Amino acid sequence: MILMTVFGQVATYIAIVGLLLPFVLYVVARWRAQREPAVDPQLGIKVALGYFMVTALQVLLAGTAMVLYAIISSDEDKGSIYRAGFGLLVPGALVYFSHVSLLKMTNQDAFPAVKRMLAGYNLLLTGLIGMSALVAAFEALFQKGSSHGFGRAAAAGVLVYGSAWAVCGWKFSRMVLGDRGGPPDNVVMGDKPPSAPPPPAQPGLPPLGGGAFPPISR
Repeated sequence: MILMTVFGQVATYIAIVGLLLPFVLYVVARWRAQREPAVDPQLGIKVALGYFMVTALQVLLAGTAMVLYAIISSDEDKGSIYRAGFGLLVPGALVYFSHVSLLKMTNQDAFPAVKRMLAGYNLLLTGLIGMSALVAAFEALFQKGSSHGFGRAAAAGVLVYGSAWAVCGWKFSRMVLGDRGGPPDNVVMGDKPPSAPPPPAQPGLPPLGGGAFPPISR
C-alpha cells in the first residue's frame, strides 16, 4: 500500500512537470537567446515540436513496457494487456518519429540550445521512471512470498526504461561533452610525432675557428 502511494506521488509529480514544462522551457530558451549575438527565429516552434517529441517518447516507452509485461506475465487475460500496450505504443511511435522528422527540418544544428534542454529533460524524466522501476523491482525481490505479478511488471519497466535511460544518457553526454572517441584514422596510437627535418647543408667549407694552424712563427 505504501509502495503504491509512493508511485502515485511520482506519477503526480511527472504530470505536473509535464504540464509546466513548455512554459518553463520557452522562458529559459528565450532568456538564453537574448544573450546570444544571433537571434533564433525558430525558437518557439522547436520548443513545441520538442515537447511533443519527448512526451510521445514516454508514451512509446510505456507501451513497450506494457507489451513486454504481457509477454512475460502469467496472467490468463493477456489480450487486454496487449491491446492497452499497443494502444500506447502505436500512437507514441507515430507522433515521436513524425516530430523527429519535423525537427530535422529546423535550424536545431545551428542553434542547439533548445535541443540540449529537451535532451536534458528527457534524460531526467526517463531516469526518474527507470529508477522508480528499479526500486520496485528490488522491493518485489525482497518481498516475502509471491509478488503476484508486481515483480514481472517492475522487471519489464527496468528492461525498457533502464535501456532508454542508458541510451539517453549516452546521447546527452555526446551532445554536451562532444565526441570523445578515438583519434582520427590517419593517426596511429603509440607512434611518435614526426621530427623536424634537418636544416639543409650550406655549400662550401665549414667555417674555421680563430687563429692559424699550424702556427706561423716570425
